[in-house]
Amino acid sequence: MSGLNQYIDKFKEKITKKDNNEIEFIRPQKEIMMYDAVNIDTNNTCNQRCRFCFTPFDEKPVNMDLDTFKAVLEVLPMVKDYAGGGYGFYFSCIYEPTINPLFLKCLKLLPPIAKNKCFLTTNLARPMDKEFIKDILSSNINLVNISIESLNPTKFEDITQNSKFHHYKNNLDTLEKVINENNMDIPNLRFITILLKENKDEIIDLVKYTCKHFPIESHEIRTPYLNDYENMEWNKKQFLSKKETEEIISQLNELDCHVDMNILSCDDLDEYENENNNQNTESDSYQKAMKNFEIVEDYEYLFLRIDCDGTCIDKKNNISEKISLENPEKFFRDKLFELYSYRAEIANCMDYDEKKQTLGDGFILVDKLSENDAYIELSGWCCPDRKVNTDNLIIKLTGLNGDIKYYYTSTKKRFDADEFKGKEKGWCGGFTTYIDKTKLKDNKYYVDFIYNHKLNESVIYMWENGILTD
Repeated sequence: MSGLNQYIDKFKEKITKKDNNEIEFIRPQKEIMMYDAVNIDTNNTCNQRCRFCFTPFDEKPVNMDLDTFKAVLEVLPMVKDYAGGGYGFYFSCIYEPTINPLFLKCLKLLPPIAKNKCFLTTNLARPMDKEFIKDILSSNINLVNISIESLNPTKFEDITQNSKFHHYKNNLDTLEKVINENNMDIPNLRFITILLKENKDEIIDLVKYTCKHFPIESHEIRTPYLNDYENMEWNKKQFLSKKETEEIISQLNELDCHVDMNILSCDDLDEYENENNNQNTESDSYQKAMKNFEIVEDYEYLFLRIDCDGTCIDKKNNISEKISLENPEKFFRDKLFELYSYRAEIANCMDYDEKKQTLGDGFILVDKLSENDAYIELSGWCCPDRKVNTDNLIIKLTGLNGDIKYYYTSTKKRFDADEFKGKEKGWCGGFTTYIDKTKLKDNKYYVDFIYNHKLNESVIYMWENGILTD
């Protein structure tokens, strides 16, 4: 029997199973909708003007009041626990939180649940006594980030444009004393240094200092953010050569402490600018969907930013909305549902034109089927080595009673692609789609995958299982 005949027989067998209702229908695994992170600032100013900072500080100073802060805390149960990489509840994000007159009162309002979620970032440059620092360390904070750009007074004052180095150094010394003198369960500590030409010769000593004097979780070294803001040109000039960065990275790797690095060189900066100048401008429907997938699957999509005036902004609408002080819990839940629902809206392929198709075989694998209140998420792998083109993969759902839906798939590189490819040679094309539960009319759906192979013919492959939607 020829390979083609075997191919067709397998497909006929699946069709028979369909007709006899023998396909196994799988119920998606339940998942809870959560914000990846909520970034808040209880004020909108800072006591320093660091040269690398992207904030202009041209607004009228505002401090968040306690009623607003209490309303903001209603979002805490909806935020993922801090797990590194920025997830969690940012007690402060852009500005310096300790200069808000109500800082300690806000800190004491943090409930026990915040201990797994909440972290703050401080420049540690305002005058602080032992009690002030003890109040920070005894609060329900998971992590405290501390900026450290230099221990050289002249360099410190030049980089931060703050002439009060003695306050900063005194606070470091006091922090060390409080930790050593008190038997207390303190938050994790992490120091952050921006690598600049101004402090490059001091980087190794800074890491050695923090590791020696404090029980730190890690010391992060990174280059300035690349964004379109006022200090961008100054920041670009601070990037070191590839040779210099490689030498610093090598020295950091030899240290006996945990160092997180996000260090770019001048060469990396050139590549970054070239990528921005050569963005894909294709405008067909699939390309438009891919652009929208970039938004809803961005690392910071399920983030909510809350400003000190009690307004918030999300990555879907990008407009400021006033938080309801009467029912903040409902406000945050509605906002969360809206963000999740937008993912399903992006995936919905309303005008797909199903053309003549060649029968395909099982070179597509589904390894995740889950659901939340907004959508069903279906993810898996394709095998490019077997002529499966994930760049134009469409998923077709056919309901038991005839309801038919089509969905675009995102073809982002999955975080576990290298690990998976090592185990299953050739399987490296990840895909995901989001199925709006409110639009489904049937309770059982067959799943077909439609893709183009290397000859650009349309291929359809039926999944061995189906989806149970009720």
